[in-house]
Amino acid sequence: MNMLSKDIIIKTSMRVKENQPIKEVQAFFEQSSLDGLPVFSIHDRLLGMITRDSVYAAIQNNEIEVSPLHLDQDYMYVSEKEDIHFLLKLNRAFYLVQNKYDSIVGIISQKRLNHMHIQMLERRLKELESVFEHAHNGIVAIDKNGMITSFNPATERISGVKRNGALGRFLNDVFIPSGMLEVLRTGEPQYATKYQVGNRKYITNRTPIIENGEVTGVVGVFQDISEMEKISGELETVRELNQQLEAIISASYDGIVITDPTGRIIRYNQAFIALVQEESNHDLNGKRIFEIFPSFIIKEIKKIVKEKQSVTLVEQLESNINLIITVNPALSNNGEVDFIVINVRNITELIQLQEEVESNKQLTERYKEELSQYRMEIKSRCHFIADSPKMRKIVDVAKKVASFESTVMIFGESGTGKEEVARIIQLNSNRSDGPFITINCGSIPETLLESELFGYEVGAFTGAGKKGKPGMFELANKGIIFLDEIGEFPLPLQVKLLRVIQEKEVTRLGGTRPIKVDVRILAATHRNLEEQVKKGEFREDLFFRLNVIPITLPPLKERTEDLIPLIELFLNEYNQIYGMSKKITPDSFEMLLRYNWPGNVRELRNVIERFFVLSEGDSINIKDILYSSIFFQGELTEQDSEVEEEVLPLKEAVMNFEEKLIKRALNKHGSTYKAAEILKVDQSTIVRKLQKMKALSIAGKIE
Repeated sequence: MNMLSKDIIIKTSMRVKENQPIKEVQAFFEQSSLDGLPVFSIHDRLLGMITRDSVYAAIQNNEIEVSPLHLDQDYMYVSEKEDIHFLLKLNRAFYLVQNKYDSIVGIISQKRLNHMHIQMLERRLKELESVFEHAHNGIVAIDKNGMITSFNPATERISGVKRNGALGRFLNDVFIPSGMLEVLRTGEPQYATKYQVGNRKYITNRTPIIENGEVTGVVGVFQDISEMEKISGELETVRELNQQLEAIISASYDGIVITDPTGRIIRYNQAFIALVQEESNHDLNGKRIFEIFPSFIIKEIKKIVKEKQSVTLVEQLESNINLIITVNPALSNNGEVDFIVINVRNITELIQLQEEVESNKQLTERYKEELSQYRMEIKSRCHFIADSPKMRKIVDVAKKVASFESTVMIFGESGTGKEEVARIIQLNSNRSDGPFITINCGSIPETLLESELFGYEVGAFTGAGKKGKPGMFELANKGIIFLDEIGEFPLPLQVKLLRVIQEKEVTRLGGTRPIKVDVRILAATHRNLEEQVKKGEFREDLFFRLNVIPITLPPLKERTEDLIPLIELFLNEYNQIYGMSKKITPDSFEMLLRYNWPGNVRELRNVIERFFVLSEGDSINIKDILYSSIFFQGELTEQDSEVEEEVLPLKEAVMNFEEKLIKRALNKHGSTYKAAEILKVDQSTIVRKLQKMKALSIAGKIE
């Protein structure tokens, strides 16, 4: 029986508090045999272990009270029922033993664990020595050189050789060659090997001793079975074997029927009756198998009697029951068929299950393929515009932190693309093939948020499902969970979220058993969490846990370099959706570039969609924008006044805007060829316009 942690613990209820006087702790150790005691904070949180040696060292150094410098962190909680062999593998300095109520009932130090393990090994060694000395079977052991190292009294009795005369001698000098040297050479064990010396019969097991993959010896155990061989031939043994055979036949799930060579039934089981749908009170003994079984069996029995070979066939009855039938001949000593054993198994459900498994396998493969395609599609769709220096830096940071497991906190106004940044981190992480679950903490009522995030057990609350439900953290296992609008997270639930981050485990609503989860957490908010912390609306410890890697997204008005690519992206998206090819005129671009965009990227997308829907023809011009603006609750009113204040001749305005576009394309792509390709004009057009701009610039300087 294995020794458990509860068998070796030193029970104690003593606890040390942080900043407790060292002298008081010394008194604790003088009153007990403990090597260490747990140290708790004023909030009853375990801080570490303080050892007897560290206390005495502190006293010698004239230290007054317990400090973090005295604490040993090499400890862990274990159950009262933990096997000590498992603890030995962990090799921790201390083990805090908990009862079923998770209360600490005692402590085991590594020193005590080693001591108790040595005692156990010594006790077992004595037990083995006792077994060796008093075993009825002979036991002999040799080393890798074939020299006898162990020789028990039973071996002396059976072989007639004295132990003192055998130990240290070569095996074949003491015994007739027995096969142990062959096991030493090959490393292959030999079991239940029978041999005879004179008129005595023996049975032996020869087992190699293997250490570090090398055969270092052999143990042979042998028994005199001369009398047993005689007894096995007696009637009682035969009767017992017959009873065992009857029990096997009766308990078999398969239908078994035994007939003579003519097909007359000798024995059968209840499973066979169920298969042939006969009344269980009918005695089938003496009947011919052909009377109750399909006629095809006649031909198979005749074939077996003639060829004396087994036959297996699959047949379907009129009742659509599928059977696999095996017909085996039992031959007598003279080679004739004594009787025939027919094994019948109903494989109807097996075939159905096989078909279902195959169907599910095909469905699974299809789902895998669709999921793979979906993931590739998501990656291909992840067009995150980052032409501005600020956004390029943010994307670089997002890709850099993606390969780590740190918690990321994304700050930014509504509509700046916080979820897209979270998606970039996910797609570039080693969790990209795992789940990516997004939760908007502000959109779920507080009463439902706990069960949605952490799950619930059966009967946790009125209306809870009969089987319980895993929460989002469990569903996101091996993946990433994105907590959007974390600033809206209810204060009472923040401690549970903190535990998930710290302990990597969740406890379902109504449950008591913590469930380990492997989840990376990303969070986002448009709020000022530091202000919320000061106001007591957000836990400071949770804020620090979430804010390991902060990323702040600038509003759209601070990344004007991204405006034109974003407009083109959204316009192309709607062109693809509706099968159209609308474009925005240069003067319309100029108006959109002057707008402040308080709603950021989300507002920009919505506005482009409105222009797209309400505009006529293939171009979206200023007229369309001004017409559409009556639906925007004054969104472009300020813009209009700015345009009116800086009214330029249309030709000059278009020229100024063309110059901005061409310079931006050249700065980004570096050549007139690339710029022409992006702007969808000939390269000669770009060169011509650049020359014209240069000429105008020189003329302006002359003037």
